[in-house]
Amino acid sequence: MSRRVVITGMGTVNPLGDTLEGFYKNLISGKSGMRRWTSIDLSKVECKIGGDMGNYDAISVLARFKDALGVDRHKAIRKLFRRTTFSARIGMLTALDAWLDAGLTIGDGDPYQTSVLVAGHNLNSNYIFELIKQYQDEPEYIDAMAGVEAIDSNIPGIIAEVLELKGPSFVLGGACASGNLALRDGFRDIMSGDCTRSVVCGPPFDVSPADILASTIINAVVIKPEYQNRPEEASRPFDVDRCGFLYSHGAATLILESLDSALERGIHIYGEVLGVSAGANANHLPMPGVEDQERVMLELLRQSDVEPGEVSYVNCHATGTPAGDLQEIRAIKNVFGKDAGSLRINAPKSMLGHTCWASPLVETVGGLLQMKYGELHPTINIRRLDPEIDLDVVLEPRVFQIELMLKNSFGFGGINCCSLIKRYEVAR
Repeated sequence: MSRRVVITGMGTVNPLGDTLEGFYKNLISGKSGMRRWTSIDLSKVECKIGGDMGNYDAISVLARFKDALGVDRHKAIRKLFRRTTFSARIGMLTALDAWLDAGLTIGDGDPYQTSVLVAGHNLNSNYIFELIKQYQDEPEYIDAMAGVEAIDSNIPGIIAEVLELKGPSFVLGGACASGNLALRDGFRDIMSGDCTRSVVCGPPFDVSPADILASTIINAVVIKPEYQNRPEEASRPFDVDRCGFLYSHGAATLILESLDSALERGIHIYGEVLGVSAGANANHLPMPGVEDQERVMLELLRQSDVEPGEVSYVNCHATGTPAGDLQEIRAIKNVFGKDAGSLRINAPKSMLGHTCWASPLVETVGGLLQMKYGELHPTINIRRLDPEIDLDVVLEPRVFQIELMLKNSFGFGGINCCSLIKRYEVAR
C-alpha cells in the first residue's frame, strides 16, 4: 500500500453549474441554486423547494463532446442516453466530462486496470415511483427495460460501457457519506496496485415526492412556510435559525490515478489524496455522534501521517439541521484543539442544497476548485451565526491558498467518512 494517488479529472452537473468554470464562478459569487420543484409533484408535501434539475437536457449537453467522441461513438452514447434513467444519464455525463478533463480518450490504456465505482443507493427512486403508479393504472405500459434500468448496478455498468472499461465495477451505498466511501475504494484500488485509475462517480439521487414527504415527517427538511416562496434563503447551515436541509439533484465524477501514471502522461493534477477513513455510530437512526465523528477524523490524520496543525481548511458536511451542524463543529474542535481557531471552514450546502449520496464528491470538486484558484467561497444565509460555532466561518469570498483540505461526510445510518486531500506541487 505505497503508491501515491492523485486526482487528474473532474466533472459535475449541479444546481450551480454544469462546467467546472461555471460552478466555481457561482460558488464564489455566493449564488443559491435553490428553487421550487417543478419536475415532481409536491402538492401533498410541506417542503416544496430544493435543487431541482429534473428537466435538465442531458442529451443536448452531450453534444459538447461530439468532436472528442467522434460521430459514431457520439451517436451510440446518445442512443443509450435516450433509453436510460435520469440518474444514469447525468452520472454518465459527469464521467465523460471527467475522463476527457483528465486528458484521456476512450480506449486509453488497459481496460482491466481502471475501476468504476458509483456512490449511492436507491438512485432511481423517482423512476421506480413512477413505475409503480403506471403499474397500478395500466401495468402493460410500464417501461419495457425497467428490469434493467431500475437497478442501481445499471449505472456503473453503463459508465463502464461508455468508457470501455473492464476493471472492478460496482455501487457503494452509505447515504450522505456514499461519495467519500466510493473515493475510499478507488483510493485503495490504486494504492494496492490492483488498478492504475479509478472512475469515482456520484450520480444524482432521483428523489421522489415520497422521499421528501418521509423527510418532513422526521423534521429533517425545511418546512417553514416563510421559506417556501424564498427558497434561496432556506438552506442556512451554522445560522441560529437553521431548520433543516433541502434535497437537491447533483452529480460529480473524479478520476483518480497513480502519481506515476499522471506524471508519465504529463497531465494536470488537481490534488493528492492522502487518505480516506470511515467509521460508524452503531446507531441506525439519523443522530450524529461527536465521539464517532471525532474518531474518524483522528484516524484519518493518523493514517495520513498529518498533524492537526497542518490542515488549513475544512469543507464541512453542514446540512443546516439544528443538531447536525453543532455535532460536526464540536467534533472538529475536539480533533484540532488549539489549532481549531486557525482553520477556515465553509458550508457548500448553503448554496447547493443537499445533493445526497453525491454530496461528498460534488463538494470535493468545489473544494479542489478553491484550492486551484486560491479563493474560498462564502457560506450564505447566515444572519446570526450560532454562538457555539465559534470557528472561522468564511462569510465572504476570501483569498486563501488551501494546502490541506479535510472533507467531512456523515450519513443516515450512522455512517461517517472523511477524506484528506493535499495541494499537489511539482517537484523542482
